[in-house]
Amino acid sequence: MVARGRGFFVWILSVLAVGLLSALSVVPMPLLTVAGATLGTLYYHVDGRRKRIALSNLRLVFGEEKTEDEILQILKASYRHLGSTLLEFAVLPRLTPGKLSELVHTEALEKIGRAREAGRGVLLLTGHFGNWELLAQSAAIKGYPAHVIGREANVGLLHRYIVGLREAHGNRVIVKQQAMRKVLTALKNGEIVGILCDQRGSSQGLMIDFLGHPAPTNADVARLILTSGATVMTIFLVRGPDKTHMFHVSDPMVFESTGDRETDVLHVTHQYMQALESFIRRYPEQWLWMHRRWMRRSPGAVE
Repeated sequence: MVARGRGFFVWILSVLAVGLLSALSVVPMPLLTVAGATLGTLYYHVDGRRKRIALSNLRLVFGEEKTEDEILQILKASYRHLGSTLLEFAVLPRLTPGKLSELVHTEALEKIGRAREAGRGVLLLTGHFGNWELLAQSAAIKGYPAHVIGREANVGLLHRYIVGLREAHGNRVIVKQQAMRKVLTALKNGEIVGILCDQRGSSQGLMIDFLGHPAPTNADVARLILTSGATVMTIFLVRGPDKTHMFHVSDPMVFESTGDRETDVLHVTHQYMQALESFIRRYPEQWLWMHRRWMRRSPGAVE
């Protein structure tokens, strides 16, 4: 029995979301891309709080190098991109190798195969950039399934549905609250783990210069890198003007050790965040600007 009040309202929204995604799953992805962009444009005009956050972030990052009109154009394009990404999510379980070849350029994924030959686990770092859900599914279809970390949805029905979508082609979802132990085990067994590493960390965490401004950043990813000994690579899926997507996979990252654990954590975090920053600057409309990435830290936070 679902409790009345806000919990009941969230449950109703979750049921509607599952129903809508199920209905859209039979629609060809190119049509969903266009429909999603239209939906994103409409949402731009009615959104309030998140649009203010995104605009504030864009002004912070680009205020000295772009005009206000250019910033607004990036903002509008980011809403269109996000709308497409949300609707495209519905059809991911129905992707076949044939359909994938029409939508995604996957040549760069061969780097992951070469990295696995080293016999160690592979840690793939990315962010809420491009269509990150399509990224994971495409890699799995091409033979590189991964363990991916995700939050547990508040409503069980929605959580089970989302997990089912994400695991449709062989990926395995690790709930964030149980992540570290399971991730270390997967990497020890030579498997692939994918992590979205662009969200802000605790205000007690590391303060990393990100897109020109100090941002609180979770240090756990760097500690995982140093503990696991896994091969670390960045991976991004860029949406092109022709509505196809292209993978960009880095060579294995090399991290210099200073012998001081906390100094190494700082340097590793800064290094992979710089890789993320370079793609955001090249394709700003494809990053998720609608969250408070930059915020004042609490006293005593680590520099």
